[in-house]
Amino acid sequence: MAGQSVSLVWQVPPDTLARNVGDYAERLLSAVFDLAQYFAAKIEAYAKQHAIWTDRTGNARQGLTARAFKEATSVTILLWHSMAYGIWLEVANAGKYAIILKTLEAHYYPYIQAIERLLR
Repeated sequence: MAGQSVSLVWQVPPDTLARNVGDYAERLLSAVFDLAQYFAAKIEAYAKQHAIWTDRTGNARQGLTARAFKEATSVTILLWHSMAYGIWLEVANAGKYAIILKTLEAHYYPYIQAIERLLR
């Protein structure tokens, strides 16, 4: 192969290709965030419905909150108690009244599957 030359002809210029890849990443992150917002609403509703403690005031149940957050390169769904005593519902009595981890575990695979469908 010595003495042979190879020429490369770009069908799409490199700067256009780089811009399109960047645009795809932004669109994908936005789509994953939209999906996370949808799942956050489902997660919050599920937690409120499936919390097994007996309400006295209803504040703990109503204070269960789930939100999706978007960073520069990631998306996070958080579920938390807004009442200060919510931690005791999660850890006291060997976790008998815990709802946060159970709720997140119940929604993990459906969320991952939805993301996989986005990528197809």
